[in-house]
Amino acid sequence: MPDTQLAVVTGGNSGVGLAIARQLLAQPNADIVVVLACRSPKRAAGARAELLAAYPRGDVRLVALDTSSAESVLAAARAIAEIGRVDLLFCNAGAMAIASLSIPGIVRGLLTHPIEFFESSEALVQRRGLLSADGLGLTFQTNTFGHYLLIHALVPSMRSGARVIWTGSSASQLEFSAGDYQHIHGSKPYESSKYIVDQIAVPLDQRLSKHGIRCFVAEPGNVCSGFLAGLQIPVLPLLIALVFYLLRTLGGFGRFTIDAQCASIACIFLAFTDAEHLDPRLKYFSNSSRTGHPYVTYAPLAYHANTADFLVDRLDMLVAKFDTTT
Repeated sequence: MPDTQLAVVTGGNSGVGLAIARQLLAQPNADIVVVLACRSPKRAAGARAELLAAYPRGDVRLVALDTSSAESVLAAARAIAEIGRVDLLFCNAGAMAIASLSIPGIVRGLLTHPIEFFESSEALVQRRGLLSADGLGLTFQTNTFGHYLLIHALVPSMRSGARVIWTGSSASQLEFSAGDYQHIHGSKPYESSKYIVDQIAVPLDQRLSKHGIRCFVAEPGNVCSGFLAGLQIPVLPLLIALVFYLLRTLGGFGRFTIDAQCASIACIFLAFTDAEHLDPRLKYFSNSSRTGHPYVTYAPLAYHANTADFLVDRLDMLVAKFDTTT
């Protein structure tokens, strides 16, 4: 059917990615093929079964994608191109390699800036020095470069009018260093990777707009997800959820979206709002009312042209290294 849209969701087997897929299938009067581009075939198949149980007439495809591997990214791009021309690309897959809790960080955060503390990763010690099989910073490649390479590879297979929607983070302004832009040696590789997303979004939109494609950044808020599962502290997710609910219900802090469905609302807003009402220089935030009603706000991206040019140049050099077809 000519009106059928093709939407690709990286990391679509759980969390915000799965919620995005669910909302795509729930769109009224829309014929959308949803591609879950995921690292784990088993989890992707489980997510597909869950989606089709809820939406029996849905069309959900699976593509293997590990954003920490350039070979996997390029193979996924070829597989997606065989399905059809892409209308929506949600760059959502992400990872944070957590080593342990930071007791000093917890104490300092609670005593000096408790609200901001719960919006940050100060309570977590992230693993340093992790490299991918490609020799790049693992978190940098998983969260940022893998998607950048995927966009590059998919441009010929994207329709005019298509949109690229990144999942950003409220922690993105912390701990970036141009001298270690892959943040291999730093203590906050997750934050650094998300900072890069904020920086490259505007120049990437300028480049993609020549093909009729637009680029936006959404921020899901503070979500109770599976990020902390590796710590193996069963009570911790429950405690965090309780604090988040108290902050949202009693304090009225809308950034505590808590559940993935609410957290995905900014991504869906960017997917279906008329282009003339959107601005790639803004960052779009998922929010929730005290009672759990989702809504979207926006603010200017914290974007610095010199830093952005530096990062785009470095990312383009990596694309040329790994995609020898260009």
